[in-house]
Amino acid sequence: MKRLPFVLAALLLLACKDPFDFEPGDPTKPDPPGPPVLMFPVDGENTGNYAYPQDVRFEWRPLSRAEFYQIEVYSDSVLNVGTLVASDPRVNGTTVTLTFQWWGFYYWRVRAASRSWNNYTAWTAIRQFILPNPSD
Repeated sequence: MKRLPFVLAALLLLACKDPFDFEPGDPTKPDPPGPPVLMFPVDGENTGNYAYPQDVRFEWRPLSRAEFYQIEVYSDSVLNVGTLVASDPRVNGTTVTLTFQWWGFYYWRVRAASRSWNNYTAWTAIRQFILPNPSD
């Protein structure tokens, strides 16, 4: 019985959220703007680099008052957890470089977040890029 207060205290501490963490969905704030505009890599572009691992730079236009961006890269145009190959949930600028180990077709998208909006922006349209097969 002496352990019960400690267990309850531990459960309460684990349930507390970080007050500085981003939590979208405040209805008193305005809706977010449209999604960012993707710049690079261009849709359908072949990087032309046959060396692996390969770094790929992603770039998009900034959104006014955006605090951070999220990027996801998939190995299939049907986006699901099983095909997610790279992501960054908190990009502070409008560019990020991700490293890829394998050649193939990849699909990427970005969205933005800000404490000024009541939610994230919508995801951008999906863009494709190609990392060439070194044996071709």
